[in-house]
Amino acid sequence: MNKRSTMALVLSPLLLTACDNRREKAIEQIKGDEETIKKASAAVNEVIRASTDCDAAKPLMAEAYKKIEEADKEVTAPATHQTLAALKAQVDRVAQVCP
Repeated sequence: MNKRSTMALVLSPLLLTACDNRREKAIEQIKGDEETIKKASAAVNEVIRASTDCDAAKPLMAEAYKKIEEADKEVTAPATHQTLAALKAQVDRVAQVCP
Protein backbone atom coordinates (compact mmCIF):
# COMPACT_ATOMS: atom_id res chain seq x y z
CA MET A 1 0.00 0.00 0.00
CA ASN A 2 1.38 3.38 -0.88
CA LYS A 3 1.43 6.45 1.31
CA ARG A 4 -1.61 8.07 -0.37
CA SER A 5 -3.78 5.00 0.10
CA THR A 6 -2.83 4.79 3.74
CA MET A 7 -3.63 8.48 4.28
CA ALA A 8 -6.97 8.06 2.54
CA LEU A 9 -7.87 5.13 4.77
CA VAL A 10 -6.91 7.06 7.89
CA LEU A 11 -8.62 10.33 6.96
CA SER A 12 -11.85 9.02 5.39
CA PRO A 13 -13.56 8.15 8.73
CA LEU A 14 -12.64 11.59 10.05
CA LEU A 15 -14.14 13.30 7.01
CA LEU A 16 -17.31 11.23 7.25
CA THR A 17 -17.65 12.12 10.92
CA ALA A 18 -17.23 15.81 10.13
CA CYS A 19 -19.96 15.60 7.49
CA ASP A 20 -22.28 13.79 9.90
CA ASN A 21 -21.67 16.45 12.56
CA ARG A 22 -22.56 19.25 10.13
CA ARG A 23 -25.69 17.42 9.08
CA GLU A 24 -26.72 16.85 12.70
CA LYS A 25 -26.13 20.52 13.54
CA ALA A 26 -28.23 21.60 10.56
CA ILE A 27 -31.04 19.28 11.62
CA GLU A 28 -30.90 20.67 15.16
CA GLN A 29 -31.06 24.23 13.83
CA ILE A 30 -34.06 23.38 11.68
CA LYS A 31 -35.84 21.77 14.64
CA GLY A 32 -35.12 24.83 16.77
CA ASP A 33 -36.43 27.14 14.06
CA GLU A 34 -39.53 24.98 13.74
CA GLU A 35 -40.31 25.25 17.46
CA THR A 36 -39.79 29.00 17.38
CA ILE A 37 -42.09 29.37 14.36
CA LYS A 38 -44.77 27.30 16.09
CA LYS A 39 -44.86 29.72 19.02
CA ALA A 40 -45.13 32.77 16.79
CA SER A 41 -47.70 31.05 14.60
CA ALA A 42 -49.86 30.19 17.60
CA ALA A 43 -49.94 33.85 18.61
CA VAL A 44 -50.87 34.89 15.07
CA ASN A 45 -53.61 32.27 14.93
CA GLU A 46 -55.14 33.76 18.08
CA VAL A 47 -55.21 37.16 16.39
CA ILE A 48 -56.88 35.74 13.30
CA ARG A 49 -59.49 33.91 15.38
CA ALA A 50 -60.29 37.12 17.26
CA SER A 51 -60.26 39.32 14.16
CA THR A 52 -64.06 39.75 14.18
CA ASP A 53 -63.83 41.32 17.67
CA CYS A 54 -61.38 44.21 17.51
CA ASP A 55 -61.43 44.78 21.28
CA ALA A 56 -60.23 41.21 21.76
CA ALA A 57 -57.84 41.25 18.81
CA LYS A 58 -55.88 44.41 19.71
CA PRO A 59 -54.04 43.05 22.78
CA LEU A 60 -53.44 39.79 20.93
CA MET A 61 -51.85 41.71 18.06
CA ALA A 62 -49.31 43.29 20.41
CA GLU A 63 -48.40 39.85 21.73
CA ALA A 64 -48.17 38.39 18.21
CA TYR A 65 -45.88 41.19 17.03
CA LYS A 66 -43.70 40.61 20.10
CA LYS A 67 -43.48 36.85 19.43
CA ILE A 68 -42.65 37.45 15.77
CA GLU A 69 -39.92 39.94 16.67
CA GLU A 70 -38.41 37.59 19.25
CA ALA A 71 -38.55 34.68 16.81
CA ASP A 72 -36.87 36.72 14.09
CA LYS A 73 -33.88 37.21 16.40
CA GLU A 74 -33.65 33.48 17.19
CA VAL A 75 -34.10 31.72 13.84
CA THR A 76 -31.24 30.99 11.48
CA ALA A 77 -32.62 29.79 8.14
CA PRO A 78 -33.48 32.43 5.51
CA ALA A 79 -36.73 30.68 4.67
CA THR A 80 -37.75 30.94 8.31
CA HIS A 81 -37.37 34.72 8.17
CA GLN A 82 -39.69 34.72 5.16
CA THR A 83 -42.24 32.66 7.08
CA LEU A 84 -42.12 35.15 9.92
CA ALA A 85 -42.63 38.00 7.45
CA ALA A 86 -45.74 36.22 6.14
CA LEU A 87 -47.04 35.81 9.71
CA LYS A 88 -46.45 39.51 10.35
CA ALA A 89 -48.36 40.37 7.17
CA GLN A 90 -51.34 38.41 8.51
CA VAL A 91 -51.30 40.40 11.74
CA ASP A 92 -50.87 43.61 9.73
CA ARG A 93 -54.08 42.80 7.82
CA VAL A 94 -56.02 42.43 11.06
CA ALA A 95 -54.43 45.67 12.32
CA GLN A 96 -55.77 47.47 9.24
CA VAL A 97 -59.28 46.23 9.98
CA CYS A 98 -58.97 47.04 13.69
CA PRO A 99 -57.14 50.41 13.88
